Amino acid sequence: MINIQKSALIVISIAILFSCSKLDEELNGQLTEEEFLDITGGGSGGTADVSALLRAVYTQLYDPYNDQSRMPALQQHPTDETIGPTRGGDWDDGGTWRVLHSHQWDANHPYIANTFRSILRVSFNATDLLRFNPPAQAEAEARFLRAFINFEVLDYWDQVPYRENTDDPNEVPKVRKGMEALDYIISELNEIMPDLPDNGPAFQATKNAARVLLMKCYLNKGVIAN
Repeated sequence: MINIQKSALIVISIAILFSCSKLDEELNGQLTEEEFLDITGGGSGGTADVSALLRAVYTQLYDPYNDQSRMPALQQHPTDETIGPTRGGDWDDGGTWRVLHSHQWDANHPYIANTFRSILRVSFNATDLLRFNPPAQAEAEARFLRAFINFEVLDYWDQVPYRENTDDPNEVPKVRKGMEALDYIISELNEIMPDLPDNGPAFQATKNAARVLLMKCYLNKGVIAN
């Protein structure tokens, strides 16, 4: 009985393999500008719902800062602040945590690579929002979020890939390094400060949030310069 089942399975597999030799697919994975505006609340007026886009950028901060394998892993496991215990294979994750703790990683380490992509996604979407001519406060909040991400990337990688909101996203991004990147962040924070709200919910970019980020820039300036 087992041999018959195996033979039947082989025959079915061969039939599927040879019956699918040519696939004519229509791929509809791209949106036009008008379709995008319709989805985000714009439509024929040609303007997106900027408040919805801004909320989406804030929401995207959740992934790099709440997933244990993103920023928390990079912030704590390379130090003595956190040591990942090994209690069976599933806790050790194939030595992934030990590689971080012992400083033996390279660019292919999954947590480092995924964090890099995740955190820069926030910067990309904050920049993209500026294409829609947002009101002054929304623009200031988006630019603050981008400056914050730029500072984090500079602090961890010492170089910050970036595109202007008019650049082709398919082109290789430009890169700011060291003091060039830090000077840009400081200039952005000083420029947007007047347009940020005085107060707001804990998650929102405000004048005080910008002041704290400026403080971190100045405190780290000597290290970054060297």
